[in-house]
Amino acid sequence: MWINSKITTLKGAKIGDSEARIKSLYPEQIRVTPHKYVQGGHYLTFIPKDRADQNYRLVFETDGKRVTQFRSGKLPEVEYVEGCS
Repeated sequence: MWINSKITTLKGAKIGDSEARIKSLYPEQIRVTPHKYVQGGHYLTFIPKDRADQNYRLVFETDGKRVTQFRSGKLPEVEYVEGCS
């Protein structure tokens, strides 16, 4: 897998960030759920407050401590664990 830690979200979130940093960048907008394949890992899902953006999500995958990858897109596909291909 190719990883580029220079790619960031508009708020500056990137691969390698701590779970705490993601939560601090998006206060009260992160839903935490267990990772399906990584023991102790999580999905940190950003849920927009703006009504016009309610059908979109930003999903950070972690190993339980740090972001290992992230994706953004439209519901429901963005939340598919195996992707939409």
